[in-house]
Amino acid sequence: MGKLVKIVLGIVGAVLLLLVLAVGAFALFFDPNDFRSQITAAAKKATGRELTVGEIKLGIYPVLGAHVKGVSLSNAPGFGDQPMLQVAEADVGLRLLPLVLRRELVVGKVALDGLKANLAKDAEGKSNWDDLAKGGADEDKPDEPASKGGGLKSIDIGGIAISNADVSYRDQQSGQAYQVAGLNLETGSISPGDPFDLQLAFVTTLEAQKATADVKLSTRVEYDLEAQAYSAKKLVLKLLATLPTQSADIALSGDLSADLKKQIAQADKLDLKVKAKTADGTADIALDGSVSADLAKKTALAEKLAVKLKAALKDLKADADLSVRVSADYGTPLVRAEGLKLSLNAIGDKLPGGKQTATFTGDAIYDGAKGTLKLATGELKAADLGLEVALGLDGSGLNTDTPRFMGPLSIKNLNPRDLMKLLDIKLETHDPETLKALALRLKFDASTNSARITDLNLKLDQSTFTGNATISDFKTKAAEFALKLDAIDADRYLPTPTVPVKEAPLTPEEKAAVNATEVPSDVLDTLNVVGSVDIGKLKLKNVAMNAVQLRVNALKGQEKTIGLGAQLYGGSIASTTRITPGATPRYVESLKLSSIAAGPLLKDFTGKESMTGDGNFAMDVSTAGKTVGALKQALNGDLSFSFLNGAVKGFNLGQILRKGDALLKGQQFNDSAPVQTDFTELSAAAKITNGVLQSDALNAKSPLFRVDGAGKVNLVTETIDYTAKPTIVNTASGQGGKDLPDLAGIVIPIKVSGTFDKPKYSLDLKAALTQKATQGLRDQLVGDKGDKLRDKIDTQLEKKLGGELDNNPALKGKLQDGLNSLFGKKKKPAEAAPAPAPAEAAPAPAPAP
Repeated sequence: MGKLVKIVLGIVGAVLLLLVLAVGAFALFFDPNDFRSQITAAAKKATGRELTVGEIKLGIYPVLGAHVKGVSLSNAPGFGDQPMLQVAEADVGLRLLPLVLRRELVVGKVALDGLKANLAKDAEGKSNWDDLAKGGADEDKPDEPASKGGGLKSIDIGGIAISNADVSYRDQQSGQAYQVAGLNLETGSISPGDPFDLQLAFVTTLEAQKATADVKLSTRVEYDLEAQAYSAKKLVLKLLATLPTQSADIALSGDLSADLKKQIAQADKLDLKVKAKTADGTADIALDGSVSADLAKKTALAEKLAVKLKAALKDLKADADLSVRVSADYGTPLVRAEGLKLSLNAIGDKLPGGKQTATFTGDAIYDGAKGTLKLATGELKAADLGLEVALGLDGSGLNTDTPRFMGPLSIKNLNPRDLMKLLDIKLETHDPETLKALALRLKFDASTNSARITDLNLKLDQSTFTGNATISDFKTKAAEFALKLDAIDADRYLPTPTVPVKEAPLTPEEKAAVNATEVPSDVLDTLNVVGSVDIGKLKLKNVAMNAVQLRVNALKGQEKTIGLGAQLYGGSIASTTRITPGATPRYVESLKLSSIAAGPLLKDFTGKESMTGDGNFAMDVSTAGKTVGALKQALNGDLSFSFLNGAVKGFNLGQILRKGDALLKGQQFNDSAPVQTDFTELSAAAKITNGVLQSDALNAKSPLFRVDGAGKVNLVTETIDYTAKPTIVNTASGQGGKDLPDLAGIVIPIKVSGTFDKPKYSLDLKAALTQKATQGLRDQLVGDKGDKLRDKIDTQLEKKLGGELDNNPALKGKLQDGLNSLFGKKKKPAEAAPAPAPAEAAPAPAPAP
């Protein structure tokens, strides 16, 4: 046996010696460069491409390897002359003895330097590697049976080193272009079951977005192929991403692991830092914690997850901290966020007080199977703003197309003025002490189709709003509301009134443009609202009102009705507006003011008590059209007003007439009566027909005069033609002056003409003087003088006209009427008085008792 062993060993030794001698001879006498032409020809035949191979070096022992320089592969037809692939140097080696003796594949370090890959896709979607991808194993060829006992026991790789690699890809279909430049990959020795180090670095560019990313990665890879367990220990990832005006510097570290058999993945010691820059400033984000997922049990857990944010945006700096414990059950699926806490600190010159802090806390649970979400004890606090928000949220139907959210919401101690300042919202109010206190409490119920607010209670400064509001359909904008307000001075919230600047009258062209302006009736037709607003006390434009009621019934496609009622200045106002949409929209307005104290109302509204008295006003008008001019021209209706026991301030008609009377008589006038015209009654009625107001029912009474009048006001052409006719009575009592007996019974016409922009007023003194002269002449011609003159005129007429008057009774009658008008009727001769009746005798006195 011993001899046999020696013989076998001798034979093996001889064989090995022969192999060594053969390999040595091969290395000495074989030059692989002699076969480059055959290699390129074979490549041309197989791919149709030009393959260029530079210098080739072979190693034999102890490592069987090859080193190649200058390899390139031409591009596919239609993709340019630039090679598709280029390699500066490639090196690979295989150890022989482990392969021969132990069937172990031990590969030396695989190195690749200067790889250039130009990948592309044309406008039709064809790529420059399609022709290469068609090759490969023949699918119809039956698989060769695996050799029994001839397989490799293991594979070891001394490492992989890729350096200075550039890869570009252009897609003409999408217009996108990507580049990976300076790619460097290096690993340690790779052996089954043994950990190895990995380092990767490259720069990628997106041309269209002008974005670049500089990526660096290092980690230690551990794996167990049989157990299917993998991990990346001490992972460090650095990423610098840049855009034209933005950048982000990201650093991630931690330990990642995955067990594919148990379907468990975990990230421990997770640490993420992000530093972002924009045109507005910078932001730093830090995240740490641990995350695990059990895919078999379909659960996940983020334990003690913490996030920190630091931002500097121009003049604002902010710090935020977030901590939460998140658990998820994907089998249900169920996600819980417990102990959620978010804190924010902001510093900036534009912030109220230079800084602001806020915190949000709460617990949330999401049930994916049921499609529900619940937020409990949600609370937001902003101490520097004095803001406290409490929110409860119940969500349902989250796994359907119509999710729904409902819950209570309350806001405490909000200062809206400071908040608007924080948001850089300019605020102009007449009273700077407004908008300093707001508190809100409500319940909401909203879905993708509708929303409802109930139990509304809003306190703004000294006012309280209550009520409900509903949008029943977002698509049709159908809304309902019922709101109440106890009291508000709206003028405090409006900008301070400015002194009105008197504008120049409009030119004819400007007036035509105004009349051609379309009324937005189409917008009115989009309203789909029904609601009411009740206000206990309201002050608006300095007008004080009580018990204000606003009613709106504006359903889409139907007649819109707006009603307004209120108590004010001892009386009431009632208004109803009806709008009928259509091709030619129609408008109807009814307005009634009853028992209004005109003086206080005008003083509050205009700042000037130009008139006093208790008044009533009524208006019922209608019109139709789409432009301002059309509405004027189609205006029809009635209006009337009446005032009792008042005065028109600004002029004293009695004083004016007395001054005129004094001037006519050549007398000096000196009268310091109040500058007002008193009246006991002032009323008028008018009818509007196609934009023209006609009034024949002016009636005014005062201790000095009586006034009637008539005329027209054309609302379309904006012209006036109206004449008022005051008649002087015998006394000026109540006018602060003396009587005007000389003007008693005289009518003095006052004519108003011109346009709305330039009205003209004229006093017809000529007519008054004519009346005065006629009256004086009549006074002189009454009595015996008049009778004699009339007889003389009658005689002359008879003499001159002869029998013509007898033949023309009509002419004779007109002459007689004229004489009667001038002289009065002729006195009849006095008749003798009848004799007095004799006196009856007085009864005898009764006898004394």
